[in-house]
Amino acid sequence: MKIHSEKPVRLVLKTDTSRKYQTIQGIGASGAWWSQDVGGWRKLNHKGKEIREEIANLLFDRNHGIGLSTYRYNIGAGSAEKGAASLEITEPWRRTESFEREPGVYDWSKDEQARWFLDKAREYGVRYMTFFCNSPLERLTINGKAYGEKQKNGTTSNLSRENYRAFAEYVLDVTEYFVEKGYPVKAVSPVNEPQWEWTGKQEGCHFEPEELVDFYHVFLDVMEERKIQSVKLSAPELGEWGNTSYPYYEAILGDKRLRENLDSLDVHSYWSDETAKETFISWMKERKFQDMPVKTSEWCEMVQGRDYGMDSALHLALEMQQDFTRLNVLAWEYWIAVSCYQFRDGLLYVDPEEQRIEIPKRFWAMGHYSRFVRPGYRRVECVCEHTAVRVAAFTGIEDGKEQLVVVVINPDDVVGEIDAASFGTFQQGVIYVTDEERDLEPVHIERDSKIVIYPKAIHTILLIP
Repeated sequence: MKIHSEKPVRLVLKTDTSRKYQTIQGIGASGAWWSQDVGGWRKLNHKGKEIREEIANLLFDRNHGIGLSTYRYNIGAGSAEKGAASLEITEPWRRTESFEREPGVYDWSKDEQARWFLDKAREYGVRYMTFFCNSPLERLTINGKAYGEKQKNGTTSNLSRENYRAFAEYVLDVTEYFVEKGYPVKAVSPVNEPQWEWTGKQEGCHFEPEELVDFYHVFLDVMEERKIQSVKLSAPELGEWGNTSYPYYEAILGDKRLRENLDSLDVHSYWSDETAKETFISWMKERKFQDMPVKTSEWCEMVQGRDYGMDSALHLALEMQQDFTRLNVLAWEYWIAVSCYQFRDGLLYVDPEEQRIEIPKRFWAMGHYSRFVRPGYRRVECVCEHTAVRVAAFTGIEDGKEQLVVVVINPDDVVGEIDAASFGTFQQGVIYVTDEERDLEPVHIERDSKIVIYPKAIHTILLIP
């Protein structure tokens, strides 16, 4: 039933906290393509605070920002050392430093500005970090570059088999260094979107399914030799749930050792509409892999041009709702948290020349989940009889008290109402609203009141029983 009315429509939500689903690991974003520049922004804002500090506050603080609880740090391939000589990586923000001075010798002062945000994520309380790579070190690749040759490496890996171990050693050297320094690195992801060709524009490396399985075996060999247990392998970081990903699922999940060493199947949710996700669910059931947990480890809306309004905000909120409720993802992570591009890709937009921040509505849309759905929360049953309105509900403990979090997304253009009494008795209640006029604006809820569901808006209902 789709809502079409000029009067407020009564919305019936049925929530059953006894029906529990996945435990949430966290909600976060990636530090790639921006932190290695923005981490050096020392300009002061109108309050006398450094711009980089303001951005960290927006991303990680739960009171003034959106409280991201996970963070992905990019271990670079070293293309920044070549600068403009990285011929096909024309955008400086897409080049990265490596920590290596020579094989086995490291300079841990490198990548200083990206490490500044890594430090801030830890300082603000992020307790789950993933270290990931887009490409192997340039000295290890077949062509000596952080991307493949258009005529040669487009459909074969740019990493020769004899260098699998050397690359694994480098990635794990970096990972173990930061673990020993107290960073909460829980996962390491050495391969990114292996099905694509990666012949320029950014660091990247293609792997065929059998090549990827062989590399992961070598990587696990090195992890086992080092007795690494606190950090798990994150894989396969495929670019979409369906289509090109299925040969990789077959190869990885069909390998007993890999299947037993993966805590989850980590996938990027690009070009994956609801139909593609339902097909993926069916495929997993047919192959009897439905017990393998999954995570959305990367997503942004693949649309040219900037959007500051509710269109991209609603799209983001609905994407998250689908992944949490249909795919049962354990974690949900955005791609670049900060963007200087003409694209719908950043939670925040910045002007590098002016060191100025612009906040689109989708930043607050993400906050409807990340600020309130914390690590350790459980998703619970919640349905709405109106198909236009999408919902997701979670329970967890905050300050010693159990609370219920219900995210309600209304992409339609009419007002709805929910009886607060439908949630049972509760001691405290607040609804947070983001629409064209509001940004996570809180409104107190009375137990005998009507909860207004605004048109083209995102709402988080927070209740303490």
